[in-house]
Amino acid sequence: MVVDMRLRPPLPSLNSSILFQPGGVAQTDHPDYPRPESVRQVSLPLLLREMDEAGLQYGVLMGRQSPPPFGIIDNDEILALLDAHPGRFLAWMGLDLRQSPEEWLAQMDTYLAHPGFRGVCIEPTISLDPRITLATDPRLHPIYEACRQRDVPVGLTLSGVLQHATGRPYELSRPAQIYELATAFPDLDIHVAHAAYPWVMEMVGVAFHCRNVWLSPDLYMSPEIPGSTEYFKLANNYLPDRSLFGSNYPSKPLPQMIAAYRSWPWRPGVIDRVLSENALRLMRLK
Repeated sequence: MVVDMRLRPPLPSLNSSILFQPGGVAQTDHPDYPRPESVRQVSLPLLLREMDEAGLQYGVLMGRQSPPPFGIIDNDEILALLDAHPGRFLAWMGLDLRQSPEEWLAQMDTYLAHPGFRGVCIEPTISLDPRITLATDPRLHPIYEACRQRDVPVGLTLSGVLQHATGRPYELSRPAQIYELATAFPDLDIHVAHAAYPWVMEMVGVAFHCRNVWLSPDLYMSPEIPGSTEYFKLANNYLPDRSLFGSNYPSKPLPQMIAAYRSWPWRPGVIDRVLSENALRLMRLK
């Protein structure tokens, strides 16, 4: 059984993003990880078949309100997907950081009332609001406090690729901001997608010290990636209960990514936690 924390299905708002375009994010391409047939055909039925064949219990869709070439994943589209395929997908709603705290809280009340929405996702380092560039911006505190009060995790995406693709300053992807956020809100669970690659050791250090930080290295823990060994060593020895699997679909195929994670020399029982149990605990489903 697998819970995929980084799966973006072919929704209308996603189909025009760079993720579903030929070539996608080309710098992360690798011949051992071909783009899935469901991506080439932009087919949700094919994706569901691939999920079944790979043994995925849930695909988790992170909401997004970000600039091109990634764009916006509409929360209503996500809601429709959850209702159309109950038990196959979970989601974290996305917030537009240009909006007011009142609008953020109203949307959280609306979408988090649905059992399929299990968290809140923001991307401050590539925000649509040019004034907001870091997760530590005080203007975001109402989001963090609302998540803490509602007992739902907050998700942030950090990586050099994200910065490069959007033309934003590269150094904004550094994970020191996560340390500051985690210590300011010690009761808030913080999920970091892409695990701030390539700032591997800095991210390892933050997660090592902050017990409310959860890591999804997703494609960056495949053995071919430079630095992936450090993510594995952290997960296998010190973070077995706060490390999570993500395929990074549509950029990567499900079976090859699951096999890549399984290929590491795991201590007994750890891989099952990484592939599913930790994600279910983070989303309050276990």
